[in-house]
Amino acid sequence: MNEPDERERLKTLATDVIRTFKRDEFKDAKSVTEVVLLASVLDKDDYRYLIKEFYSGIDQSGLLNVHQLEGLARLIQGARPGDLDSDDLVQVLKLLSTRLRDTHEQSTHHLYQLTVAVSHVLDAMADASVTGLNRETIHEPLSAYLDGLKKSSDPHLVYQAAYAYQALLCVPDDESLWQATLRRTGKVIQGASELLSAVKGLDLTGFIDGLGKIQEGLAGAGEIVRIVKTAYQGAVSLGESGQEFLECLQEGFSFNRKCAWYMALRGADSLIRDGLFIEFKKLVCEAPCRRDVAFQWGVCQRLGEIATNSEWNGETRRSAIVFLGEIYQDDVVWSDHTNVKQWILSILIQLTSVPGNEIQFVEAHLQELGKHGHAKKQELLRLCREKGHGPYPLKIGSFELGSPSLLDRVQERPDVEGSLRQVRRQRLKERENVVYIPPQAKAGLQASDDIRFPLMEKVDEFLASDQQVFLLLGDSGAGKSTFNRELECHLWLTYKKGGTIPLHINLPAIDKPEHDMIPKQLRRCEFTESQIRELKLYHKFTLICDGYDESQQIHNLEYLGVDYRDRFQPGDRNDRSETTLLQEAVITPFSTDQVQSYITQYVSIHRPLWDAVEYEKALDLIPSLKDLVKNPFLMSLSLEVLPRMVDPGQNLSTTHVTRMALYDQFIEHWMERGKKRLGEKNLSPQARPAFESLSDEGFTRNGIDYLKRLSVAIYKEQSGQPIVTYSRYKDEKSWKAPFFSREEETQILREVCPLIRNGNQHRFIHRSLLEYGVALAIFDPQEQKAKQTSETISDRRNSVGSVMSSDE
Repeated sequence: MNEPDERERLKTLATDVIRTFKRDEFKDAKSVTEVVLLASVLDKDDYRYLIKEFYSGIDQSGLLNVHQLEGLARLIQGARPGDLDSDDLVQVLKLLSTRLRDTHEQSTHHLYQLTVAVSHVLDAMADASVTGLNRETIHEPLSAYLDGLKKSSDPHLVYQAAYAYQALLCVPDDESLWQATLRRTGKVIQGASELLSAVKGLDLTGFIDGLGKIQEGLAGAGEIVRIVKTAYQGAVSLGESGQEFLECLQEGFSFNRKCAWYMALRGADSLIRDGLFIEFKKLVCEAPCRRDVAFQWGVCQRLGEIATNSEWNGETRRSAIVFLGEIYQDDVVWSDHTNVKQWILSILIQLTSVPGNEIQFVEAHLQELGKHGHAKKQELLRLCREKGHGPYPLKIGSFELGSPSLLDRVQERPDVEGSLRQVRRQRLKERENVVYIPPQAKAGLQASDDIRFPLMEKVDEFLASDQQVFLLLGDSGAGKSTFNRELECHLWLTYKKGGTIPLHINLPAIDKPEHDMIPKQLRRCEFTESQIRELKLYHKFTLICDGYDESQQIHNLEYLGVDYRDRFQPGDRNDRSETTLLQEAVITPFSTDQVQSYITQYVSIHRPLWDAVEYEKALDLIPSLKDLVKNPFLMSLSLEVLPRMVDPGQNLSTTHVTRMALYDQFIEHWMERGKKRLGEKNLSPQARPAFESLSDEGFTRNGIDYLKRLSVAIYKEQSGQPIVTYSRYKDEKSWKAPFFSREEETQILREVCPLIRNGNQHRFIHRSLLEYGVALAIFDPQEQKAKQTSETISDRRNSVGSVMSSDE
């Protein structure tokens, strides 16, 4: 497609989105966000149409629509030169001024949002060199109202009102007195648009010099902003600290003269929009007004917004956080304004609740700030932490769109977020009330078990790196699958719309997973074909592939060879670079502390016959058990069957427990529990006789015989592939029918066997039970004992018969 055609297609698409927004009755925060993000690609007509839509929404609504107000403010703030005419800005300012004066004084939140919007409109008017505002209908009433807001008890509102007033001073009214004032000041006070042209042309030194001229000119005229210093007076309360700030604003922030701090902040905004953080910091550090309270307040707000904006790279966001800390700590350079220190702490505390990768960094920085500084600063930090962040959230740079978004509706794209939320809820619910001990791991098969690391932390580091494959190894029952399911939930908890989707895939359940593995798994999660196409085209996944050694591949990795890494290393095997994209870890056996933690959780969740002390005593006194319970699956078996294996008063130190004995007890207990459950059910007239017949013959032995026969058949017919897929119509005459048919006795035995069913797929709850069944089929002590008993009885009968014959 040629470039003009593509531009025309995108323009049409953007226009359709705006029309969809116009038809949207609710116009919530997400839909407002979406159309605002389109502003940079709209032509002037579409841009003005969108401004008009927001204007009408605010003008015609009885109750103030804060979302549309914020949208209008952001649209105007991001306007390109020539997007808006002077008359457009004047009309918007009239509307906002009217709504501002009509808003009840107690609604400080609405007043604040309106004042922010007015500030952006006035900034745009100053940039466009708009002049001649009607003094009687706009300039004077708005000036008086903003001047009155300095009496507010809300410091955020007072600052914003001071900022708006400074912006208004850069938009002259239609009185000739203004021109006379400009003539008197000569070259000292430059127009806003002229001064900003220096910073936009990257003449940062010239811009800073211009600020100095403003500062000097106002000082010469007795108009320089007075810096009101505040001290840390005792253990000040936040209320008193806030009052100091208000006094500083009301006494030091001019509401009737131009101040250099406003133009400095406008220059800073220009650098931020261009992504020039280093130049922004230089301006802040060298501006003549850098010790001004208002300037510092505005700088801190902008640093907080940079730290939340994902469009900046991580290093820059962290630099913004560090810069906030520098302003907080260095009283010599930045003065000791308590209000600014409090504002910085409020911003940092708010950043600890903003989703992203910087939360831990901010928290560590706050802890570091708490270790330094005099006692009053430490007390201020404690009080700020108790109170939390302020009432106005920082402006987040990236916004979450609605689902389905306006663009989705235009393109008729299927909604996938609703289905993803459903999967998320299901996965999190499945992990409720489960025993989970975070596993430890080592770096490789040959690494020492003594050098361990938390596995989840290592995986988080991997996900944040450029590596592509994380290979997790471990013995059967070591907890690989349990960790994989926990990892999926861990990633779901931090998932945000449009982010990377965690997808846990049980490889043995996928037929030929080397072909279309992801679509096959998504179908199992009940996604439609259109949703699968949508996910494939526009979304990223973190794949958690479980059970590779059991998967239905022609070649898998049941037993590791020397060069096993080559199977998993991404890229061309013949063209390996020195930097590997593969990382591996091996789950290590439970430590003593992990065993104790497992017991504590198990007792709390399952409420078994024994308490934690009894379990710990048994582990201490049964020598053969200590090594077994280092394996998580054997640990779970042990805790379930130990109360059955140990008689009251038994000398535990002489008790010998083997792995096979644990499995024997577990299976018997499982079968007996299943028999009891079925016996209490209201079985059908056909099932009841079958159940009684199995019980008369020995229910548990019949169940164990079923388990052995199924295990052998799986190894014989499927080469040990553990998942059996059964279709009644296709497999009615196959080897599967004796185990999965609808015949009454078969259904009963299948129900009490330790199997998991997912649709038409069946598998043992753990692969080791499949291996146990095969081993038992080869040698079953109970069958051998019964056979020996039978032979003994037969021998005795033969002996008696011989004697009787001889007697005869």
